[in-house]
Amino acid sequence: MKNRASTHVLILLLTVALTAIAHYSIHYGALIRGYETSYLTAGRNIFLLLLLAILPIFLARFGKFQGNWTLYTSAVLLFSIGLTVQYRLFSDPEYISRKDKAEARQAKIKTLQLHYIQENYSAEKKQMMGLPATPPSPVDLSQEKPRPAEGDLTDVFLSGRTLIPLFAIACFVGVFVLFRREAVLDFLQRNGFLVVLLTLVPLLLAAITSRAGKSLGNMTPWEPAKIPFLIGFAAILAVLYKNLARTYWGVPRAKDVIPLLFMAVLPFVPFFVLKDFGQMMVFSSVYATLYLIAVRRLPQRLVLVGSVVLLISVLVVGALPDKTQEKIPLLPTLAAPVKKVLPDRIQQRFHLWLDGFNPPTPETDWWQEDYNDYYKELVKKDPGLPALLEEDPTLQKSINVDAWFDVLAFQPAQATFGLNSGGTTGRGLGLGFVELIPVADSDYIYAALAEELGLFGGLLVTFALITFVSAGVRTALDARDMFSKLCAAGLAAFIGFQALVNMGGITRALPMTGITLPFVSHGGFSLITSFVMLGMLLAFSHRNAVDANQVQSSKFKVQS
Repeated sequence: MKNRASTHVLILLLTVALTAIAHYSIHYGALIRGYETSYLTAGRNIFLLLLLAILPIFLARFGKFQGNWTLYTSAVLLFSIGLTVQYRLFSDPEYISRKDKAEARQAKIKTLQLHYIQENYSAEKKQMMGLPATPPSPVDLSQEKPRPAEGDLTDVFLSGRTLIPLFAIACFVGVFVLFRREAVLDFLQRNGFLVVLLTLVPLLLAAITSRAGKSLGNMTPWEPAKIPFLIGFAAILAVLYKNLARTYWGVPRAKDVIPLLFMAVLPFVPFFVLKDFGQMMVFSSVYATLYLIAVRRLPQRLVLVGSVVLLISVLVVGALPDKTQEKIPLLPTLAAPVKKVLPDRIQQRFHLWLDGFNPPTPETDWWQEDYNDYYKELVKKDPGLPALLEEDPTLQKSINVDAWFDVLAFQPAQATFGLNSGGTTGRGLGLGFVELIPVADSDYIYAALAEELGLFGGLLVTFALITFVSAGVRTALDARDMFSKLCAAGLAAFIGFQALVNMGGITRALPMTGITLPFVSHGGFSLITSFVMLGMLLAFSHRNAVDANQVQSSKFKVQS
């Protein structure tokens, strides 16, 4: 693909056209099920994509952008896929309803039944059912009277799903302009430690006051902190990386290692408060990647890799479900001390990953509190339940299964069923049952996508992510100073590892951790952070291209 703005604008306009067709498919699928989608929401989505499609013209003309457009195009492709899935979900009355989910479900079922009867039942059968005695005929959806879509112009264009993407695009442009300046990068490199400390204070406050990993409404506290922590770690590493090569018996000097370790440990303090295993995985992977890039000596790399493998092994051994541990001799004895230290949330995640369809016993430490809360709610509704349990102790097993799937296992189970039902080509846009997956618009958006677009849709997202990360790696390789190289590599690693953890959790290749899919999940700070990272990467790519052109021009002058 040629790195011309015009070429990428044509690709982006094609993406807009395909997205418009996808929106119409969702509209048609909604008519089949008896409800109508919002034309205003569809227009809003197309407007956002058109804005992004023509933005390269202004960046090339006024911003004189000379970097790699592949970063931008792949990110917009991911964003368009996210818009399409969001449109599918938030058009469905069953998904957006809180109190009337059952009624919305029954209305859709009734509409599908009537359509089947009209297309397949004879006139005699219809007459016996009290319906007009018409011969079998295709359903004319234009004559249907579907449930109208809710929301007016103000509701659509002043909602968070409009303002947040617009703010994200504005942040992208601002960051792109800001990070092109040499003075800004010099300031960040000199004051990286201060940036981290200033970020750590509000992050700790947000972590302490958060509930279920959310703070200030639906904000995830770690999202705004990713970039400052990356800048701080890259700044310290850029200063110390040469000193790390000076070792005694293969070990670097303490005065070089201690600041680096201190900086690396800082982000994990709020994550331990939040008990957020997913972000620990992402940050650990990114920091290890940066260290491997900066340190050139093989023994130090082997020590780091060995330490990470050992830590992961200890974590996995301690978090394995009891049934798995019983099958391996000596494993329960080794895992017992680790299991006591691990937070309950991590043990829950591993059990859901490895044995999610088999609930633990009510006496299990990390499950006992949730089970007791569920049981107390049942007793409030039915005070005679304890007496029934005394008469029939086996009833507890049934209650335990219901509690397990109602409290923890329902969401990953529904995602697994959706992936399986999607198959190779999917059920079709608007024709799946993605509305049954809770939080399908955020953490589980990949499951919703794979159900309706199948393996092909999942591979499209994977290909776009690989393309984006590859372009980010190329930007890091082309950088001419260590700070820019580490920042570019860290940004690409953040996007790549976060996507890997999210998709791996949904496909059950990894424990589910509840983090979003970059550019595709359009929830709050996640989308803003993704676009800020895109702006930074484009700025680094532009700087690389300008530096390369200057080098070539200087060589040409020397030869002349």
